[in-house]
Amino acid sequence: MVRGVTVMKKLMIVVFITLLFSSCALIGKRKVQSVAVFQIPEFTSSLVNVTYSQRSITTADVIAVVPISGEISNGSDGGPNMVEDVKLMLQIAREDFRVKAVILKVESPGGGVNASDLIWNEVMKLKRSGKPIVAFYNGIAASGGYYVSVPADKIIATPETWTGSIGVIMQVPDYSGKMKKEGIKVTTIKSGHRKDMFSPYKPAEKIDIEIMQRIIDSSYERFVQKVAQGRNMNESIVRILADGRIYDAQQALKNGLIDQIGYIEDSFEIAKALVHISDISVIHLKSKTTAINILSLLGGKLLIDNQQCFLLRSPGLYYLWIVDDLNLNKKK
Repeated sequence: MVRGVTVMKKLMIVVFITLLFSSCALIGKRKVQSVAVFQIPEFTSSLVNVTYSQRSITTADVIAVVPISGEISNGSDGGPNMVEDVKLMLQIAREDFRVKAVILKVESPGGGVNASDLIWNEVMKLKRSGKPIVAFYNGIAASGGYYVSVPADKIIATPETWTGSIGVIMQVPDYSGKMKKEGIKVTTIKSGHRKDMFSPYKPAEKIDIEIMQRIIDSSYERFVQKVAQGRNMNESIVRILADGRIYDAQQALKNGLIDQIGYIEDSFEIAKALVHISDISVIHLKSKTTAINILSLLGGKLLIDNQQCFLLRSPGLYYLWIVDDLNLNKKK
């Protein structure tokens, strides 16, 4: 008899807890927004590889921080696919009604032309949704890093940030001299005379360079147009600035490439002002592939630094700031 009473009590407790949680769920639905929903690991469960950092959420309205960190790539060279990661995070920010504004936290020297343009397109989708965008430059936001974030409503950079490097680059090695010295020959079978243009096994021909220069000029024009559009500047002014050089934060501010010098907390305040909401929380979206990105950067370091091994990359056009410390053209 006693055992039966104990079982009955446990059953009543389970029923009570179930009813309690059901009531809370109904209350949350009536309010449209429940703070408890922010405690789940996934912000949008169907996009499982984008998660919150563990931050306390105290309001229904949030500002989402989307990181754009490292070299911009779509993974075609075997590295991390930043394009897909950022696309998912921007999709979350665009589609979830709780996100009122977005901060693009940029720490990138740029990357592939196509990869940069794909992210720019996703940023433009967010902009067309009407949600304010603030770009925060933390240390380096050059070339493609600037390209992807130039549609932002406001751009703020730390005092020691380097930005700019507006331009396009392609570099192809020429091993023919070394091969001739070592007696190494390569037989090429091709369908047309230009099929092996920029092969590292032969010197580049003048017409090859002319052909590629026209393609580079076309990409450069699109870069200039996007800067002029995003910053509301005259294209002629942008062209003067867009000779590939780096600008520090003070120079960038003076030339109209950014709006303010400050820190991450300043970007929060700007975002709050743009949405006219003072009581708002900040969430930091992040990709589960962060560890892979770190490993990729370490791998680049083993190859005498990620950027300095530019000649080991797949051939292509890059919106990328490159520092040549190897003196590769120096004769020995």
